Amino acid sequence: MSVKYKSELMKRINTYIFSTVLGAGFSVGMIFLSALLMYSLQFPLYTAGYFSLFSFGCGAMLSGFVSGRIKRHGGLKTGFRCAVILLVLCAVGAAVSGNFDGSSAAAKICTAVICGCAGGVLGVNKRV
Repeated sequence: MSVKYKSELMKRINTYIFSTVLGAGFSVGMIFLSALLMYSLQFPLYTAGYFSLFSFGCGAMLSGFVSGRIKRHGGLKTGFRCAVILLVLCAVGAAVSGNFDGSSAAAKICTAVICGCAGGVLGVNKRV
């Protein structure tokens, strides 16, 4: 492999790592805010699933958006890749904590893919 090819590959990898870290961090922040909102307004416990799915979708959208802004082309593909990376991180976290049951996998997959792709398209089409 040539030096130029390695440099281009590292730029791509760094783009996905950066955008995924931002998206995951934003999801965690949204989950904390959702928990605070649920606690302060005394929402029933069953609404936690909706808030967590919303937070995960926001993180996937931000991840796709940032990646689309950096790459400037291929928003659907870029957003999809970011969503898949976030899904893998979520699955690894669930497996490590012992909560990997797959009961809400379809909802998480659909939310991550739709939001990630939408974020990628919005990021590519955003004008300065």
